[in-house]
Amino acid sequence: MVGLDDTDPLRFTLIQWHKTFGVLILLLSVFRLVWRLTHRAPTHPAHAPAWERFAAHFSHIALYALLFIAPFTGWMLVSVSPLNVDTLLFNVVPWPHLPWLHNLADKASAVGRYEQFHEWATGAMIVLLLLHIAGALKHHFIDKDNVLTRMLPSKQADTSKTMASVLSVIVLGVGGSVFAYSKLNSVSASLSSGTSEVSAVAMVSGNSTLISFTASSVSANLDASRPESSSLSATVPTASATSINKQVQSSLPDAEWFDSENYPDALFESTNIGVAGESQFDIEGVLTIKGIAQPHQFKLTINESETGKTASGEFTVDRLTYQLGLESQPTDEYVGNDVTISFEFELLPQP
Repeated sequence: MVGLDDTDPLRFTLIQWHKTFGVLILLLSVFRLVWRLTHRAPTHPAHAPAWERFAAHFSHIALYALLFIAPFTGWMLVSVSPLNVDTLLFNVVPWPHLPWLHNLADKASAVGRYEQFHEWATGAMIVLLLLHIAGALKHHFIDKDNVLTRMLPSKQADTSKTMASVLSVIVLGVGGSVFAYSKLNSVSASLSSGTSEVSAVAMVSGNSTLISFTASSVSANLDASRPESSSLSATVPTASATSINKQVQSSLPDAEWFDSENYPDALFESTNIGVAGESQFDIEGVLTIKGIAQPHQFKLTINESETGKTASGEFTVDRLTYQLGLESQPTDEYVGNDVTISFEFELLPQP
Protein backbone atom coordinates (compact mmCIF):
# COMPACT_ATOMS: atom_id res chain seq x y z
CA MET A 1 0.00 0.00 0.00
CA VAL A 2 2.58 2.58 1.10
CA GLY A 3 4.94 1.57 -1.70
CA LEU A 4 2.50 2.63 -4.42
CA ASP A 5 2.55 6.05 -6.04
CA ASP A 6 0.14 8.61 -4.57
CA THR A 7 -1.73 8.79 -7.90
CA ASP A 8 -2.18 5.01 -8.20
CA PRO A 9 -5.92 4.18 -7.79
CA LEU A 10 -4.96 0.88 -6.13
CA ARG A 11 -3.29 2.83 -3.29
CA PHE A 12 -6.56 4.59 -2.48
CA THR A 13 -8.48 1.30 -2.53
CA LEU A 14 -5.97 -0.43 -0.25
CA ILE A 15 -5.96 2.47 2.20
CA GLN A 16 -9.74 2.27 2.48
CA TRP A 17 -9.57 -1.48 3.20
CA HIS A 18 -6.67 -0.92 5.61
CA LYS A 19 -8.86 1.46 7.58
CA THR A 20 -11.77 -1.00 7.48
CA PHE A 21 -9.65 -3.81 8.96
CA GLY A 22 -8.20 -1.42 11.55
CA VAL A 23 -11.66 -0.46 12.81
CA LEU A 24 -12.74 -4.12 12.86
CA ILE A 25 -9.69 -5.00 14.99
CA LEU A 26 -10.52 -2.16 17.37
CA LEU A 27 -14.14 -3.28 17.76
CA LEU A 28 -13.33 -6.98 18.07
CA SER A 29 -10.65 -6.19 20.66
CA VAL A 30 -13.37 -4.81 22.93
CA PHE A 31 -15.18 -8.16 22.81
CA ARG A 32 -11.91 -10.01 23.30
CA LEU A 33 -11.04 -7.94 26.38
CA VAL A 34 -14.48 -8.53 27.90
CA TRP A 35 -14.05 -12.26 27.28
CA ARG A 36 -10.63 -12.25 28.94
CA LEU A 37 -11.89 -10.38 32.00
CA THR A 38 -14.77 -12.82 32.47
CA HIS A 39 -12.83 -16.06 31.77
CA ARG A 40 -9.86 -17.25 33.81
CA ALA A 41 -6.72 -17.91 31.79
CA PRO A 42 -4.96 -21.30 32.11
CA THR A 43 -2.15 -21.35 34.66
CA HIS A 44 1.46 -21.43 33.55
CA PRO A 45 3.27 -24.78 33.83
CA ALA A 46 4.68 -25.37 37.31
CA HIS A 47 8.15 -26.13 35.94
CA ALA A 48 8.44 -22.74 34.18
CA PRO A 49 11.09 -20.40 35.68
CA ALA A 50 10.07 -17.06 37.19
CA TRP A 51 11.52 -15.01 34.31
CA GLU A 52 9.43 -16.97 31.81
CA ARG A 53 6.26 -16.43 33.84
CA PHE A 54 7.00 -12.70 33.97
CA ALA A 55 7.75 -12.56 30.22
CA ALA A 56 4.51 -14.37 29.38
CA HIS A 57 2.48 -12.11 31.68
CA PHE A 58 4.10 -8.97 30.29
CA SER A 59 3.68 -10.04 26.64
CA HIS A 60 -0.02 -10.79 27.18
CA ILE A 61 -0.65 -7.38 28.71
CA ALA A 62 1.36 -5.69 25.93
CA LEU A 63 -0.51 -7.57 23.20
CA TYR A 64 -3.89 -6.56 24.63
CA ALA A 65 -2.71 -2.94 24.88
CA LEU A 66 -1.40 -2.92 21.31
CA LEU A 67 -4.67 -4.39 19.99
CA PHE A 68 -6.16 -1.04 21.02
CA ILE A 69 -3.18 1.29 20.52
CA ALA A 70 -2.36 0.24 16.93
CA PRO A 71 -5.80 0.83 15.39
CA PHE A 72 -6.51 3.84 17.61
CA THR A 73 -3.31 5.63 16.48
CA GLY A 74 -4.37 4.88 12.91
CA TRP A 75 -7.74 6.47 13.66
CA MET A 76 -5.90 9.49 15.10
CA LEU A 77 -3.79 9.75 11.93
CA VAL A 78 -6.85 9.64 9.66
CA SER A 79 -8.64 12.23 11.81
CA VAL A 80 -5.77 14.73 11.65
CA SER A 81 -4.97 14.25 7.94
CA PRO A 82 -5.32 17.51 5.95
CA LEU A 83 -6.70 15.42 3.06
CA ASN A 84 -9.85 14.84 5.13
CA VAL A 85 -10.77 11.65 3.29
CA ASP A 86 -13.94 10.03 4.64
CA THR A 87 -13.66 6.50 6.04
CA LEU A 88 -16.27 4.07 4.68
CA LEU A 89 -16.11 0.60 6.18
CA PHE A 90 -16.46 -1.93 3.35
CA ASN A 91 -17.01 1.16 1.15
CA VAL A 92 -20.49 1.45 2.68
CA VAL A 93 -20.65 2.30 6.40
CA PRO A 94 -19.32 5.77 7.33
CA TRP A 95 -16.88 5.94 10.25
CA PRO A 96 -16.37 9.36 11.92
CA HIS A 97 -13.15 11.26 12.59
CA LEU A 98 -12.11 11.96 16.16
CA PRO A 99 -13.65 15.43 16.63
CA TRP A 100 -10.96 16.92 18.90
CA LEU A 101 -8.27 16.01 16.34
CA HIS A 102 -10.29 16.71 13.20
CA ASN A 103 -10.72 20.34 14.32
CA LEU A 104 -7.04 20.99 15.04
CA ALA A 105 -5.79 24.30 13.64
CA ASP A 106 -2.37 22.96 12.60
CA LYS A 107 -2.95 19.49 11.18
CA ALA A 108 0.18 19.41 9.02
CA SER A 109 2.58 19.31 11.98
CA ALA A 110 0.53 16.62 13.74
CA VAL A 111 0.40 14.21 10.78
CA GLY A 112 4.04 13.14 11.05
CA ARG A 113 3.79 12.67 14.81
CA TYR A 114 0.71 10.44 14.68
CA GLU A 115 2.09 8.53 11.71
CA GLN A 116 5.18 7.72 13.77
CA PHE A 117 3.03 6.61 16.73
CA HIS A 118 1.10 4.26 14.42
CA GLU A 119 4.29 2.79 12.95
CA TRP A 120 5.79 2.22 16.41
CA ALA A 121 2.63 0.50 17.64
CA THR A 122 2.30 -1.81 14.64
CA GLY A 123 6.03 -2.57 14.68
CA ALA A 124 5.89 -3.48 18.37
CA MET A 125 2.88 -5.72 17.73
CA ILE A 126 4.73 -7.61 14.99
CA VAL A 127 7.76 -8.16 17.27
CA LEU A 128 5.58 -9.36 20.15
CA LEU A 129 3.61 -11.63 17.84
CA LEU A 130 6.80 -13.31 16.61
CA LEU A 131 8.06 -13.72 20.20
CA HIS A 132 4.67 -15.13 21.22
CA ILE A 133 4.79 -17.72 18.43
CA ALA A 134 8.40 -18.57 19.25
CA GLY A 135 7.48 -19.09 22.91
CA ALA A 136 4.58 -21.39 22.04
CA LEU A 137 6.78 -23.49 19.71
CA LYS A 138 9.50 -23.66 22.38
CA HIS A 139 6.99 -25.09 24.87
CA HIS A 140 5.76 -27.66 22.32
CA PHE A 141 9.02 -28.91 20.81
CA ILE A 142 11.59 -28.28 23.55
CA ASP A 143 9.69 -28.35 26.85
CA LYS A 144 7.19 -30.85 25.43
CA ASP A 145 4.36 -29.59 27.64
CA ASN A 146 0.72 -28.82 26.81
CA VAL A 147 0.94 -25.00 26.54
CA LEU A 148 0.37 -25.05 22.77
CA THR A 149 -2.12 -27.91 22.55
CA ARG A 150 -4.35 -26.57 25.32
CA MET A 151 -5.19 -23.63 23.03
CA LEU A 152 -7.26 -26.06 20.97
CA PRO A 153 -10.99 -26.40 21.78
CA SER A 154 -11.61 -28.93 24.52
CA LYS A 155 -13.60 -32.01 23.64
CA GLN A 156 -15.29 -31.71 27.00
CA ALA A 157 -16.32 -28.10 26.41
CA ASP A 158 -19.74 -27.16 27.68
CA THR A 159 -22.17 -27.52 24.79
CA SER A 160 -24.26 -24.59 26.01
CA LYS A 161 -21.24 -22.29 25.94
CA THR A 162 -20.37 -23.44 22.45
CA MET A 163 -23.92 -22.84 21.25
CA ALA A 164 -23.94 -19.40 22.92
CA SER A 165 -20.74 -18.48 21.08
CA VAL A 166 -22.15 -19.66 17.75
CA LEU A 167 -25.39 -17.77 18.30
CA SER A 168 -23.44 -14.62 19.23
CA VAL A 169 -21.51 -14.81 15.97
CA ILE A 170 -24.72 -15.34 13.99
CA VAL A 171 -26.46 -12.40 15.72
CA LEU A 172 -23.49 -10.11 15.15
CA GLY A 173 -23.21 -11.21 11.52
CA VAL A 174 -26.90 -10.74 10.75
CA GLY A 175 -27.02 -7.44 12.62
CA GLY A 176 -23.96 -6.17 10.80
CA SER A 177 -25.39 -7.23 7.44
CA VAL A 178 -28.70 -5.48 8.12
CA PHE A 179 -26.88 -2.35 9.23
CA ALA A 180 -24.61 -2.39 6.16
CA TYR A 181 -27.60 -2.95 3.86
CA SER A 182 -29.49 -0.03 5.42
CA LYS A 183 -26.46 2.19 5.03
CA LEU A 184 -26.02 1.10 1.44
CA ASN A 185 -29.53 2.25 0.67
CA SER A 186 -29.65 5.39 2.81
CA VAL A 187 -26.15 6.88 3.20
CA SER A 188 -24.29 8.76 0.51
CA ALA A 189 -20.76 10.10 0.86
CA SER A 190 -21.10 12.01 -2.37
CA LEU A 191 -20.54 15.70 -2.92
CA SER A 192 -22.54 18.06 -5.10
CA SER A 193 -21.47 21.33 -6.65
CA GLY A 194 -21.96 24.96 -5.68
CA THR A 195 -20.62 28.14 -7.25
CA SER A 196 -18.14 27.72 -10.09
CA GLU A 197 -15.45 29.60 -12.01
CA VAL A 198 -14.20 28.80 -15.52
CA SER A 199 -11.36 30.40 -17.46
CA ALA A 200 -9.12 29.77 -20.46
CA VAL A 201 -5.59 30.80 -21.38
CA ALA A 202 -4.44 31.23 -24.99
CA MET A 203 -1.33 32.66 -26.61
CA VAL A 204 -2.24 35.83 -28.54
CA SER A 205 0.55 37.68 -30.39
CA GLY A 206 3.10 35.96 -28.18
CA ASN A 207 1.38 36.89 -24.93
CA SER A 208 -0.44 34.59 -22.55
CA THR A 209 -4.00 35.92 -22.55
CA LEU A 210 -6.54 35.09 -19.87
CA ILE A 211 -10.19 34.67 -20.84
CA SER A 212 -12.68 34.53 -17.97
CA PHE A 213 -16.30 33.44 -18.13
CA THR A 214 -18.52 35.44 -15.82
CA ALA A 215 -21.25 32.81 -15.92
CA SER A 216 -21.07 29.03 -15.55
CA SER A 217 -22.94 26.22 -13.84
CA VAL A 218 -21.68 22.83 -12.72
CA SER A 219 -23.65 19.77 -11.68
CA ALA A 220 -21.58 17.20 -9.81
CA ASN A 221 -22.17 14.00 -7.88
CA LEU A 222 -18.81 12.70 -6.68
CA ASP A 223 -18.58 9.57 -4.57
CA ALA A 224 -15.16 8.02 -3.98
CA SER A 225 -16.71 4.81 -2.64
CA ARG A 226 -18.84 4.34 -5.77
CA PRO A 227 -17.12 6.24 -8.59
CA GLU A 228 -19.17 4.39 -11.19
CA SER A 229 -22.25 6.25 -9.95
CA SER A 230 -20.52 9.65 -10.03
CA SER A 231 -21.22 12.27 -12.66
CA LEU A 232 -20.03 15.72 -13.70
CA SER A 233 -21.52 18.18 -16.17
CA ALA A 234 -20.91 21.86 -16.86
CA THR A 235 -22.53 24.60 -18.92
CA VAL A 236 -20.67 27.80 -19.86
CA PRO A 237 -22.46 30.60 -21.76
CA THR A 238 -19.89 31.63 -24.38
CA ALA A 239 -21.20 35.22 -24.55
CA SER A 240 -20.00 35.69 -20.93
CA ALA A 241 -16.32 35.57 -22.01
CA THR A 242 -14.27 38.57 -20.85
CA SER A 243 -10.61 39.53 -21.22
CA ILE A 244 -8.22 42.40 -20.52
CA ASN A 245 -7.46 42.22 -24.24
CA LYS A 246 -10.58 43.98 -25.48
CA GLN A 247 -9.97 42.94 -29.08
CA VAL A 248 -10.08 39.32 -28.02
CA GLN A 249 -13.19 39.93 -25.91
CA SER A 250 -15.10 41.62 -28.72
CA SER A 251 -14.16 38.92 -31.25
CA LEU A 252 -15.05 35.82 -29.22
CA PRO A 253 -18.88 35.96 -29.65
CA ASP A 254 -18.51 36.33 -33.45
CA ALA A 255 -19.56 33.59 -35.85
CA GLU A 256 -15.92 32.75 -36.65
CA TRP A 257 -15.17 32.04 -33.01
CA PHE A 258 -17.81 30.91 -30.48
CA ASP A 259 -20.77 31.92 -32.67
CA SER A 260 -22.66 32.69 -29.47
CA GLU A 261 -25.86 33.57 -31.29
CA ASN A 262 -26.28 30.09 -32.75
CA TYR A 263 -24.35 28.16 -30.10
CA PRO A 264 -24.91 30.01 -26.83
CA ASP A 265 -23.38 27.36 -24.55
CA ALA A 266 -20.25 25.24 -24.33
CA LEU A 267 -21.11 21.93 -22.65
CA PHE A 268 -19.13 19.24 -20.86
CA GLU A 269 -20.60 15.87 -19.88
CA SER A 270 -18.66 13.11 -18.11
CA THR A 271 -18.74 9.59 -19.55
CA ASN A 272 -16.59 7.80 -16.97
CA ILE A 273 -15.24 8.73 -13.52
CA GLY A 274 -12.64 6.79 -11.55
CA VAL A 275 -10.66 7.33 -8.36
CA ALA A 276 -7.09 8.53 -9.03
CA GLY A 277 -5.96 8.93 -5.42
CA GLU A 278 -7.02 10.04 -1.97
CA SER A 279 -8.03 13.46 -3.24
CA GLN A 280 -8.32 13.00 -7.00
CA PHE A 281 -10.73 11.65 -9.58
CA ASP A 282 -10.00 10.65 -13.19
CA ILE A 283 -12.61 12.32 -15.39
CA GLU A 284 -13.40 11.24 -18.94
CA GLY A 285 -16.03 13.11 -20.89
CA VAL A 286 -17.13 15.02 -23.97
CA LEU A 287 -16.74 18.77 -24.52
CA THR A 288 -19.10 20.33 -27.05
CA ILE A 289 -18.36 23.76 -28.58
CA LYS A 290 -20.25 25.10 -31.63
CA GLY A 291 -22.02 21.75 -31.88
CA ILE A 292 -18.68 19.92 -32.25
CA ALA A 293 -18.14 17.19 -29.63
CA GLN A 294 -14.65 15.98 -28.72
CA PRO A 295 -13.50 13.55 -25.97
CA HIS A 296 -11.23 14.83 -23.19
CA GLN A 297 -9.84 13.50 -19.94
CA PHE A 298 -8.31 15.20 -16.91
CA LYS A 299 -7.75 14.88 -13.18
CA LEU A 300 -10.16 16.50 -10.76
CA THR A 301 -8.49 17.48 -7.48
CA ILE A 302 -10.39 17.92 -4.21
CA ASN A 303 -9.06 20.83 -2.14
CA GLU A 304 -9.92 21.71 1.45
CA SER A 305 -9.58 25.03 3.25
CA GLU A 306 -11.10 26.70 6.29
CA THR A 307 -14.04 27.84 4.16
CA GLY A 308 -14.87 24.38 2.81
CA LYS A 309 -14.11 22.01 -0.06
CA THR A 310 -13.60 22.83 -3.73
CA ALA A 311 -12.80 20.81 -6.85
CA SER A 312 -10.44 22.05 -9.52
CA GLY A 313 -8.75 20.90 -12.70
CA GLU A 314 -7.57 21.86 -16.14
CA PHE A 315 -7.11 20.38 -19.59
CA THR A 316 -5.92 21.54 -23.01
CA VAL A 317 -7.97 21.70 -26.20
CA ASP A 318 -7.01 22.37 -29.81
CA ARG A 319 -9.11 25.33 -30.98
CA LEU A 320 -8.88 24.18 -34.60
CA THR A 321 -10.80 20.97 -33.83
CA TYR A 322 -13.69 23.19 -32.73
CA GLN A 323 -13.35 25.42 -35.80
CA LEU A 324 -12.48 28.50 -33.72
CA GLY A 325 -10.86 31.24 -35.83
CA LEU A 326 -10.33 29.08 -38.91
CA GLU A 327 -10.80 31.97 -41.36
CA SER A 328 -8.63 34.73 -39.88
CA GLN A 329 -6.25 32.60 -37.79
CA PRO A 330 -5.82 29.23 -39.53
CA THR A 331 -2.28 28.82 -38.08
CA ASP A 332 -0.73 29.49 -34.69
CA GLU A 333 1.36 32.45 -35.93
CA TYR A 334 -0.72 35.03 -34.00
CA VAL A 335 -3.16 32.87 -31.99
CA GLY A 336 -1.95 29.64 -30.46
CA ASN A 337 -3.81 26.46 -31.28
CA ASP A 338 -3.60 25.06 -27.75
CA VAL A 339 -5.98 26.58 -25.23
CA THR A 340 -5.83 25.59 -21.54
CA ILE A 341 -9.20 25.47 -19.82
CA SER A 342 -9.20 25.77 -16.01
CA PHE A 343 -12.10 25.46 -13.62
CA GLU A 344 -12.95 25.39 -9.94
CA PHE A 345 -16.25 24.82 -8.19
CA GLU A 346 -17.51 24.56 -4.65
CA LEU A 347 -18.31 21.15 -3.17
CA LEU A 348 -21.27 20.63 -0.90
CA PRO A 349 -22.36 17.50 1.01
CA GLN A 350 -25.32 15.75 -0.53
CA PRO A 351 -28.52 16.23 1.50
